[in-house]
Amino acid sequence: MLTQSLDWRWIFFINLPVSVVAIWLTLRAIRPSERSARRLDWAGTAAFALFAAATTYAVVRAGEEGWASARTVATFAVAAVGLAAFIAVERRVADPLIDLSLFGRPSFMAVMAAGLAYNAAAFGVMPYISIWLQTVLGMSPVRAGLALLPLAATAFVVAAASGRLLHGTPHRWVIGGGLLLIGGGTLAQAVLDADSGWAALTAGLAVSGVGVGLVSPGLAGAALASVPRQNAGMAGGAVNTFRQLGFAFGVAIFGTIAAARMTRSLDAAGVDGAADAAHTLAGGGAGALRGTATGEVLRAAFASGLNTAAAAAGIAGLLAGIAVLVWVRASTAPAGLVQTNTPVPVERR
Repeated sequence: MLTQSLDWRWIFFINLPVSVVAIWLTLRAIRPSERSARRLDWAGTAAFALFAAATTYAVVRAGEEGWASARTVATFAVAAVGLAAFIAVERRVADPLIDLSLFGRPSFMAVMAAGLAYNAAAFGVMPYISIWLQTVLGMSPVRAGLALLPLAATAFVVAAASGRLLHGTPHRWVIGGGLLLIGGGTLAQAVLDADSGWAALTAGLAVSGVGVGLVSPGLAGAALASVPRQNAGMAGGAVNTFRQLGFAFGVAIFGTIAAARMTRSLDAAGVDGAADAAHTLAGGGAGALRGTATGEVLRAAFASGLNTAAAAAGIAGLLAGIAVLVWVRASTAPAGLVQTNTPVPVERR
């Protein structure tokens, strides 16, 4: 509604009042904790930010310039330097951002992989679906948003109900099962052709929404259950970081996959400059290509790109679900709820 009625920039402005309310609620409702003697790991934070930013940028550039291009290789090299610096800092600093020994725990690694794959599989293809709905099918922003409602609405309902209905269910069953549903639902969206409309996505979006409603509330609890109590803060921060990296990497990687498939489709249809046309199409420029290719060719190319990207995202979700079921240790803690009222020995605080 903001995009259609005002301007797309308003999607950022809406965060301001939400943030003000969140800060007010935090100051009012959350009790202050004891002052921590730990120091902020600025060097580790900077090194990790360099790694994450360079990796995301490299994946995006690889889709446009090729994986072997000089800029792509140089950016991946910068990312590798950032990662190496992060590991070196974390091994030497007194108060590390993350204790690297936690990654030696299969359960912790599986939860981190679940967080990465969750956001990537569930939401990594979503921007391109939105572009398809608006620039190829000609839907308004509001109608396109309503077409995606099956995922959001289903996730909202399931998340609200899962805490009560699945109370006491081990984390691995809730999160692993949810990821399998996300993977299956995303695969079910890979059914488009030149004549498909928005309704072809409804069933797959709804199934993915059930998975999202299961996974989202339970990830934090599973992360805390996979590490010693004194590392709870690290685990919570790590799983949130991996979730956001999953979204960033997912959009970049699946966008690259979609554009590559569109390039092959347009090239097979005899479109000149197929690679440039594919990137224009994936970026929302279908209208600018009307004189270059017929509407049917553009619809078929975009559908093939979406199908390939959705298939890749779905497989990632299924593999992550299997990893969680195999490696996350059984826990009877409530999925989505973390008990915080258990007394903690003084020497372990």
